[in-house]
Amino acid sequence: MTQAISFDDPRLESCQIIPPAPRRVEMRRDPVLGFGFVAGSEKPVVVRSVTPGGPSEGKLIPGDQIVMINDEPVSAAPRERVIDLVR
Repeated sequence: MTQAISFDDPRLESCQIIPPAPRRVEMRRDPVLGFGFVAGSEKPVVVRSVTPGGPSEGKLIPGDQIVMINDEPVSAAPRERVIDLVR
């Protein structure tokens, strides 16, 4: 049995998913947890996980794309460059 549930999602328009608008996130490095997230993939680098209790909790979510760090565009940068900038 298949059941369909209809709902209105503002991100859906003509069967296209509209990504959320970029947002600015500011955080300070924790001496123990660092920034509290794990980055994966490349171009763009994507947040894979967020450490509970870390500086990124409530600011980043898994799946977020990192597009700029300290006013430097990084959406086309290799993962290693993004990690260097985060450090």
